[in-house]
Amino acid sequence: MKKHPILALVILGLAAFASTLRAAEETTTSMPSREVMWEMLQQQQKQIAELTALVKANQSSTVETRLELAQAKAAASNAQAEANNTRKALASTQAQLEATTLAVEESGSSFGSAGWWEKTSVGGYGELHANFYENADNEIDFHRFVLFVNHEYNDWITLYTELELEHSLAGDGASKPGEVELEQAFVRMDWTERFSTDAGLFLMPVGITNETHEPNTFYGVERNNIESRIIPSTWWEAGLKGTYRFNNGIAVDAGITSGLDMTTDGVIRGARQKVAEAINNEAAFVGRVKYTGIAGLELGASAFYQDEMKQSVGGDVSGLLTEVHADYSYQNFRLRALYARWDLSGTIDADAENQYGFYIEPSYRWQVSEKYGELGVYFRYSNYEYYTGTLLSENDIYELGLNYWPHPNVVFKADLQEISESDQYSANGDTVFNLGVGYQF
Repeated sequence: MKKHPILALVILGLAAFASTLRAAEETTTSMPSREVMWEMLQQQQKQIAELTALVKANQSSTVETRLELAQAKAAASNAQAEANNTRKALASTQAQLEATTLAVEESGSSFGSAGWWEKTSVGGYGELHANFYENADNEIDFHRFVLFVNHEYNDWITLYTELELEHSLAGDGASKPGEVELEQAFVRMDWTERFSTDAGLFLMPVGITNETHEPNTFYGVERNNIESRIIPSTWWEAGLKGTYRFNNGIAVDAGITSGLDMTTDGVIRGARQKVAEAINNEAAFVGRVKYTGIAGLELGASAFYQDEMKQSVGGDVSGLLTEVHADYSYQNFRLRALYARWDLSGTIDADAENQYGFYIEPSYRWQVSEKYGELGVYFRYSNYEYYTGTLLSENDIYELGLNYWPHPNVVFKADLQEISESDQYSANGDTVFNLGVGYQF
């Protein structure tokens, strides 16, 4: 049977409507409740609030970062400006320095001896002593303050000078015990590589410490008595001296000089005139042979002769000084020994005819550390006889001490002396403790 089209459409429409109603019924059944949807809405609002706060915080941080960046740019700009100013100031200073240098050079040229100061050197040394006696007042004394000024005229002519202030204060009266002394002023001419001459006022080539007596070069606060009473160190004369140095380590000195003037019978040390309006009726002769051909070893022998020792008063007294010494260093160990003797002939007290002395001095030196320098200990035995003008003084000295060098040219010293049959310290006692500090530069 054939169906009618309109009826079919009605049937289909009714079926679709029924299906829609079923779907709507099912949808209504699966949706969340109102309470749940309200809770979901509250959570979403909370999240939105947190996100909003985070966005605001990021915006604030961005503003601060931009502000810091602006400040950094300003600081960099200021630094650049300061650097530019510094470069300008440096350029100006350099220009001034170049102008000053040019002016100095032109000034030197105007003297006709450009750069003379470049060949002039200055040095010196000094030493302070404190002496603590057994039976007398203790003493402290800036014993020596010395300045050297040397000048090289050319590659073979050199001037050497040494000016010394002793005991800090010089003048008239007991309160000014010091002296201002010119101890060296001579011209050395190196004629060849091996031969030279010294003309002027120079130290006598006798003993160990007379020529080399800077405080950092020897042990003991005071210089040893043999090279003070027998060899009257520091001892200088005026004259001419020649030196020849062989290639095997032997050197020979020979000179003709001014001499001693023994105004007090038999007293050697008091006979020095120090080339101060000195009586010069009799010349003296000095000679030395020295060997340094082995590392660490020095052997020396000296002689001094003067035909008339009493130049100003007369007395027909001749004097001969002879001396030998050895100075040997091996690693940390060192040994020094010296013997000296005067033989006086003529009209003189028999006790003064022969005056002599010797000492022996072993020592040991080691490094404390690279920073704090070196320490050395020594022992010295001295024996000597010398004439005081009225009697023959005999002395034995046992001496023990140490040196501390925080720098090779700076030294601190301490020693203890036990003196038997002492005359020098008889009023002060036989035991002396000494402290000292010295330097050279």
